[in-house]
Parts: sequence; structure tokens; C-alpha cells
Amino acid sequence: MKRLQTVSQYRVRKWFLVLLVANALYILFAGLYLRPLTSGEIVKFELAKEVPVADSIVQEWTANGKFNKAVQSIYLDFLFIILYTSGLSVACVLLSRLTHHEILIRTGYFFSYLLVAAGICDVIENVAMLRSLNGSINNWNVVLTYDMAATKFSLVILSILFLSVCLIFWGLRKIS
Repeated sequence: MKRLQTVSQYRVRKWFLVLLVANALYILFAGLYLRPLTSGEIVKFELAKEVPVADSIVQEWTANGKFNKAVQSIYLDFLFIILYTSGLSVACVLLSRLTHHEILIRTGYFFSYLLVAAGICDVIENVAMLRSLNGSINNWNVVLTYDMAATKFSLVILSILFLSVCLIFWGLRKIS
């Protein structure tokens, strides 16, 4: 049984490192490929919340030659959804296991499922944004984009806070 746990722990660490590198490479590649559009501009569109705000962002992108990059960014984000949800899920499982704290270990698995929910919200958000960019900037698409983005960001922030707690517990365990 101990050997099985060691093999499993090794696999989780390996996946963690692979996904960490893959996420870093994606962020680097996307940042370079999507220039001059920034991720902040996409987040601004995700959180527009009102049709006039979303419409003015699209008009600005069109005037500045960023519209096509915005569409490409959303399509590329479908890959990033897989990368970040997988990466954070594996991190929650790995770091919670490293604490050797039963409640945190169980919570790590729970957070891995919450991150799947965040990914689903992100997919819905992207579909709504694409509909808006393809000429359907209406209240439904803009509000749906906002609600899904707010939910996704909330779940991701919660998982990062959980990872911070795990790091504290792991550090305290190492010290004692």
C-alpha cells in the first residue's frame, strides 16, 4: 500500500510540473501572439456587464485593429481552460496531500471538482463573448458573460487561497 501511495504521489508531482510548464508556455506564447491586445483588455470585456460598455470596447478594438486578435484570444482560451483547470486541480490535490492533514486532503479533491465547474463557466463565458463579437451584443450575452466570468474568477481565487493555506500547513509541518 505504501508503494502504491509513493507511485501515485510521484505521478501527481509529475503532472503538476508538466502542467505548470505548459501553463507558463501558453501564457508566454499567447501574450506574444496576441499583441497588441492584452489579457487585461479581454478581462475588461468579460466584466463589461452592460451593453453600452461592451459595445464601446468592441468599437475601440475595431478602431485600433484589435478585433481579430480578440476573437483569436477567445478561441485560444478554450485551450487555456483545459490547462489552467487541470493545473490548478492537480496543484490542489498535490499540495493538500503534502500537508498530511486529512481535512485538507479531502478539501483538495473537492477543489479539483470546483475547478471543473470554473472551466464550465469559462466555456459558457467564451461562447457568450463570441456571440457578442459576432454581432449579437445584447443584454443576455453581456450579462451571461459577466456572471460566468465572476463565478469563474471567484472559484479560481478560492482555489488559490486554498493552495496558500496548504502551503502554510506544509511549511509548518516541515519546520516541526
